[in-house]
Amino acid sequence: MREGVFNMNNKQFLNQYDAYLAANFSQDRALKEKQYLYSDLKHFGLSVPQRERFLKEHKEFLVNLARKELMELVNKLWRQKVFEKRSLALELLKINKEKLVFKDMDLVEKLMRESRGWALLDNLIIPLMPYFLTLDKKGFNYLKTWIKDKDFWVRRSALLAQLLFFRAGKGGDKNLFFKLAQSQLDESWIDKQYKDKLENKRAKFFIRKAIGWTLRDMSLKDPEAVVNFLQKNKHRLSGLSFREGSRKLHFKYLKLLKK
Repeated sequence: MREGVFNMNNKQFLNQYDAYLAANFSQDRALKEKQYLYSDLKHFGLSVPQRERFLKEHKEFLVNLARKELMELVNKLWRQKVFEKRSLALELLKINKEKLVFKDMDLVEKLMRESRGWALLDNLIIPLMPYFLTLDKKGFNYLKTWIKDKDFWVRRSALLAQLLFFRAGKGGDKNLFFKLAQSQLDESWIDKQYKDKLENKRAKFFIRKAIGWTLRDMSLKDPEAVVNFLQKNKHRLSGLSFREGSRKLHFKYLKLLKK
């Protein structure tokens, strides 16, 4: 770590990040990334390794932030509509999650609704929601509310919130997930909400993908539960959800699905 990093304050840290972004700006990469992500944010085009390098160099400062300074820094980074700054805000929350309390779900929901794309949203919801759901079972009520939202990104969040539980084979509420997933098999709400063909297509893709992705990770620890869900819903599931959900299943389970 460079000399003086630990003793800096939030303002100095932000100034250093501004300088780092400017020094590593890639116009070509920024343009391609912005188009690929359908982003309305400013992009500097930094690669993931470049962002990780800055985080590593300043990690000692960041992990020693008091809660007040942490939240101040997260909010300052997020308010600036810059992809790399919002990404860093999420990283700060992840590495300091033990400083978060259940009332910070208000912040999580705010960031979720303003993410407007998988690159930020997934990096917020997947790693952080298991922590909040463990802190207080009331967190599951958020999922029940989100799944009825008019915004498909919010519904996607409800579906992905327990992914790490299922991947580890410990924790979470599988029955709730199955209910949430089943509620999305009727996509008529998307046709009513999204008249634009591209947005309609994206909404269906990201919801279908979230269902399949979660089932796929669940299948690594509990293949029987996934097979049972796929069998019960195979005539209603999209091809994408079914393929993703069954991708990691052992051959003996795949045989059951063909019956």
